[in-house]
Amino acid sequence: MPMKSLRFCAAGATVLSLVGMWVERAEAAGFATQQFGGEMGSVVATNPTALYYNPGALGFSPGTALGMYGSFAIRHATWTPAPACPAMEPACPGAARNDIADPPGAQGANTSEARLLNVFGGASAAGTTHIGNLVIGAGFFAPFYGLSHWAKNDSLSGATVAQYPYSVAGSQRWFGIDGKMEVLYFTAGAAYRLGPLSFGASANVISTTVSAYAAKGNQSYADTSQEGRVFLDVHGFDASFAAGAMLEIVPDQVYLAGSYQAQPGLGQQSLDGTLTNTQYGNTQLFPHVTFTQSLPDIFRAGVRIHPKGIPWEFRVFGDYTRWSKFQAQCLVVAGDPCALVPVDGSTSNMQGGQNSSQAGVQAYYRRNWTDTWGARIGASYWVKPRAEIFLGAGYEIAAVPDSTLAPDLFDANNILMAIGGRFTLSETLFLTASYTQIQYLNRDNTGKSTLNTFPNGAQINIPTVEEDGSGKYTQWAGVFSGNLEAMF
Repeated sequence: MPMKSLRFCAAGATVLSLVGMWVERAEAAGFATQQFGGEMGSVVATNPTALYYNPGALGFSPGTALGMYGSFAIRHATWTPAPACPAMEPACPGAARNDIADPPGAQGANTSEARLLNVFGGASAAGTTHIGNLVIGAGFFAPFYGLSHWAKNDSLSGATVAQYPYSVAGSQRWFGIDGKMEVLYFTAGAAYRLGPLSFGASANVISTTVSAYAAKGNQSYADTSQEGRVFLDVHGFDASFAAGAMLEIVPDQVYLAGSYQAQPGLGQQSLDGTLTNTQYGNTQLFPHVTFTQSLPDIFRAGVRIHPKGIPWEFRVFGDYTRWSKFQAQCLVVAGDPCALVPVDGSTSNMQGGQNSSQAGVQAYYRRNWTDTWGARIGASYWVKPRAEIFLGAGYEIAAVPDSTLAPDLFDANNILMAIGGRFTLSETLFLTASYTQIQYLNRDNTGKSTLNTFPNGAQINIPTVEEDGSGKYTQWAGVFSGNLEAMF
């Protein structure tokens, strides 16, 4: 039976950077994190984080440098499902939601507000050194990371819990209960400086893991009376590259920078692992499955201005992320193609003249994400030569359209504000500490979800059909960051 209710619940824009039991910070579209280093990590930065953001900037780094970049974050999010609506009811504001309504005598089992409050923290590391005009370096980064653990539904009556014990996992459980997506970069790079111009490149070995635990109904439906569970765990290795440059327009005062970060795997990723499906007291194991997806590439640009004679520096930078490459995710039995019938989303494998729900495609998730852009401004003021205070602000648009917005991967246009300082502890040791507040704008896609129907109203079949994702979404995150750098 295909695991149609599985959605790996990596709620987007979560921010983390992970090594074992660690995590970074949250402030980017989709589920990109891309902000390790805090205000000191960007396309115009010359510290070791430039290995990821802009290897060309390394040519302006001051000698040998080692950096540790850590954070502690709190993230809160809610999803309030749109009211259920009978199938084919003309008054319904969009797709029918009868498959996710509360069962008789179980108010709130599928329609109460879902909540999460996650706390996490951790560190990344990198180092660089000079050999004449050549700079080389290596580091670890986590530019894409999503994590979510949803709270239990404590509003249900004792009778409801007794009759439907699985319902305590929350209304969002049909999309996800626990899950994560981590894309970890092990990077080596180099830059060469020719007078006012520095250019560089880096190579990445990428480790990608997707794991998810979610509710599963009867076939594709959120059937609380026949509820089960699915667990997906897949992993794979890929490679990619980055390239960039920095130009010193006015000596020691004005710098212009730009960079390009290629897609993980330079296209579609294929992750291998296992799928476990438990229902009716029986457990079915798929020991070899393949999960495919395509993550975005990223263009960055910025300018850094440090006027001569005053204790100020100003930074303006931004990025353009091609999330339009993230159109779908497909889960198949290893060795089988992701082949679907376009008119109804069913599998193209035929058995006895019927489209077979038991064919190799276990799940197909339409994402249809769109490209995003984000812009940041920042300013530093040196209270004294050994103490720098900085402020930052930014705005970024969401990657997820209303039509495919769902609790497993959701984000919104967001605004962020940051404050912090960088302090000289000794001639070679520097400490940075900051706090960033990210506020995601509220979203309401009631009547706009097309997860259980095509935009033209046509019915979707297994393995493409999902539960309706309509409802109200809220999210915010607060991040405490700390960097420790040594420069020789």
